[in-house]
Amino acid sequence: MLLLLGLCLGLPLFSESQEEARSWDDTSEQVVLRVPRQLRLLQRLKTKPLMAEFSVKSTIISRYAFTTVSCRMLNRASEDQEAEFQMQIPESAFITNFTMLIGDNVYRGEITQKDKKSSESVKEKRNRTSDDNEENGSDIFKASLVIPSKDKAAFFLSYEELLQRRLGKYEHSISVRPQQLVGRLTVEVNILERSGITSLEVLPLHNSRKKGSGKAEGDVGPPPSTLINQNETFAKVIFKPTVVQQAKIAQNGILGDFIVRYDVEREQNIGDIQVLNGYFVHYFAPKNLPPLPKNVVFVLDISASMVGAKLQQTREALVTILNDLRPQDRFNIIGFSNRIKMWKDHLLPVTPDNIRNGKIYMYHLSPTGGTDINGALQAAIKLLNNYVAQNDIEDRSVSLIIFLTDGKPTFGETNTLKILSNTKEATGGQICIFTVGIGDDVDFKLLEKLSLENCGLTRRVHEEEKAGVQLIGFYDEIRTPLLSDIRIDYPPDVVEHATKTLFPNYFNGSEIVIAGKLVDKKFDQLHVEVTASNSKKFVILKRDIPVEFRKMGNDVSVTPGSARDDGKDLNHIERLWSYLTVKELLSSWRQSNSEQEKEQLRQKAQDLALNYHFLTPFTSMKLKKPGLRTNQLEDTYGMSAATGPATVVQNLREAGKQPEPDLKKPYDPRIKISKTSVDGDPHFVVDFPLSKLTVCFNIDGEPGDILRLVSDHLNSGVTVNGELIGAPAPPNGHKKQRTYFRTITILINRPERSYLEITPNRVILDGGDRLVLPCNQSVVVGSRGLEVSVSANANITVSIQGNIAFVILIHLYKNPAPFQRNHLGFYIANSKGLSDNCHGLLGQFLNQDAKLVGAPEEYGKNLSNQPFPPAEGMPEAILKVKGRQVPVVWKQRKIYNGQAQVDCWFDKNNAAKLIDGVYKDYLASHPFDTESALGLSTSRKPETGRPHEESV
Repeated sequence: MLLLLGLCLGLPLFSESQEEARSWDDTSEQVVLRVPRQLRLLQRLKTKPLMAEFSVKSTIISRYAFTTVSCRMLNRASEDQEAEFQMQIPESAFITNFTMLIGDNVYRGEITQKDKKSSESVKEKRNRTSDDNEENGSDIFKASLVIPSKDKAAFFLSYEELLQRRLGKYEHSISVRPQQLVGRLTVEVNILERSGITSLEVLPLHNSRKKGSGKAEGDVGPPPSTLINQNETFAKVIFKPTVVQQAKIAQNGILGDFIVRYDVEREQNIGDIQVLNGYFVHYFAPKNLPPLPKNVVFVLDISASMVGAKLQQTREALVTILNDLRPQDRFNIIGFSNRIKMWKDHLLPVTPDNIRNGKIYMYHLSPTGGTDINGALQAAIKLLNNYVAQNDIEDRSVSLIIFLTDGKPTFGETNTLKILSNTKEATGGQICIFTVGIGDDVDFKLLEKLSLENCGLTRRVHEEEKAGVQLIGFYDEIRTPLLSDIRIDYPPDVVEHATKTLFPNYFNGSEIVIAGKLVDKKFDQLHVEVTASNSKKFVILKRDIPVEFRKMGNDVSVTPGSARDDGKDLNHIERLWSYLTVKELLSSWRQSNSEQEKEQLRQKAQDLALNYHFLTPFTSMKLKKPGLRTNQLEDTYGMSAATGPATVVQNLREAGKQPEPDLKKPYDPRIKISKTSVDGDPHFVVDFPLSKLTVCFNIDGEPGDILRLVSDHLNSGVTVNGELIGAPAPPNGHKKQRTYFRTITILINRPERSYLEITPNRVILDGGDRLVLPCNQSVVVGSRGLEVSVSANANITVSIQGNIAFVILIHLYKNPAPFQRNHLGFYIANSKGLSDNCHGLLGQFLNQDAKLVGAPEEYGKNLSNQPFPPAEGMPEAILKVKGRQVPVVWKQRKIYNGQAQVDCWFDKNNAAKLIDGVYKDYLASHPFDTESALGLSTSRKPETGRPHEESV
């Protein structure tokens, strides 16, 4: 019976390989029937080359990971065979190199500029592969070739990524899916963290959502054969399963994700700053802070497509989340389909009764109808805006929307661009939107952009995954906001090309990462200032960090293909800086609605990606063999173009359409500006056109003081602050020190919130999209009533709504004396749009008039045109302005970079009687401070004129 059963099982496989059926009665034939196993093996060898080796090596240096995958295949068949290499890589990673070996021939991948024609053809190919193979949080890279008979081939793929900190841990995930059992399979992870490694753990293999993936036995602890060696700053993890161990996990070779988690020691609250060969990285992750109150609205899709398990799991997750809310939080719940079902018309405090009633309300929501995404978002934003406007609370709070949907907009406003603009306009930059897309039919690109434009995050949950577990995990990342409105500053004369330095929120367990380039290596300290809001107080941290310039040692080997082709030592901090910069440019490009701006961002991202060999939406990879053309390679060996990753796929449609720039008129540097200004040490000039008088005065401030020059935040929405930098006084001078303006910050509140930060080297323009303009290149940019014109190394003109204009002069020294510093001058060119209530050291005089008493009539006119102007300091007079009498003397002063000279009446008493209040009333607590110490704002008056240092 056992023999008969074996024959029956073997017959179908055997009969497929024979032309005629054999008789079961012939015992000789029964002996032959033992052959099918060999035939099956031969058939497999003919259709699939044997993978002899699959190895992955990752080296993580200060959270930045270099990974190289190598795969070796053997064609043992008597004819040529097609082989395919595929590798899932993290969604945030950039591919840096790909090389194929066929026999003795080497084909190297080259990152090149993407042209429009090739991008369109690759787009279709990549979409087909990614639709079938895309995994949650990862992309698939594919390449195929034909291996000649009895020959071998090898693939080498390199990629880089910055590990993100979530829930207090860094997570490095490596896909181990060779698609077959492998004779030599190795995964090696090396971690080097100079601040110290803590909480290192290796998780069980995380299995793919595809069919055929297996589970490790027990599913607890590291996978079998995993070895971990660790000391204080270095760790090595090796996973090397045998063929038998692989088969116990998954016989099809799809083992899953090998995941290593760890954290690092943190001592300084200001963060960890590392410097290497002219580049720096700053990791900021404070802890032990009281949480900020949350104002949160949960917006739940209850359209007909959510029926069943999706809605049930989401309800259960929201029940868990509601139980986690803190007493100081406020919340509400909205269900939406083609109708908006709001639980209450206002936010409610967290009480046991309100939590219970909220749960009851959720369970009474029944799925029906279409999907009105725009209406639901507008209702949630209105709830939050009304609460903030009606409750003048001292506690600073964070307003959040958690938005869940499984579909596309089908009701109400369905145009995605209109939904995005409506949402951005309604939030005003004050509300963060966190989106969760459930299933495969969701408009994930819309959700992603909603979060990008509104300081949030987005997650995708696939159909086969448990939506409730994913939602709780996502909420855990944002459940505890610790800081808001974070700004990190470095000296502009020391640091250039820094990545993003403004962050809306910091959540417990996450991390803020900033990288930049150092102007000069000849210093031993880096001054860092962190300002942020925490609960009831404004936090300012200042510290001089010792800088130890060092070069890469030889104690850690970095994966091949990651190093620069020019032979220079690999600088992981430089590559981290380039990685972050390209990511931020891509993010700004996705958010921008200006064709001209998109083209500028695209070009910058492309140039940087080409320089550092990153495969991005704006670059492509071509395989080349030295001495052979690419088309010859394809004709000879049948290779298809390398495909992936899906990040490129998702944005190729937009990237392929390169917009034509909206050309503006060339900027004319011969500007016309008024005399009202502050320049030099600093010397203030105020023009009173009605009485044809010009008044000047000096302000002797201290280095680091931030002076409020124009304050009209409540009316026109414009504020101008200037930060002083110090220098030694000239020899034999009457002053102990000189001060100049090193930074001018212009804050604009209407029609949208935006700001400009201007230094002698660069202009940062942030109106939701961050743009950095170098001052050594002439350029004009503009959007929604704001225009910035840079005349190279000369001046910057800022025009607001056509009726306000400021000009900032750039003072640069090729060979500066000890008492000279590169600095700025600030001139008001047009003040028509500023209100009568405008204030500030300059702003308070814009709509005023003055009268001179006690001086001859000719002294009330411009004396600089007279053939023999009188000597300075004579005569004296009394200036009547704003109801005050101010003693003044006649003086001549040079302005406009010393190219013009004006007569003015000089208040030699440091403006003590000329200005309202006293000097400390004009001190801002930080560059973005719009409060007023003179009762002209609803904001609270600062306790002192100096920023208060808090230690976090």
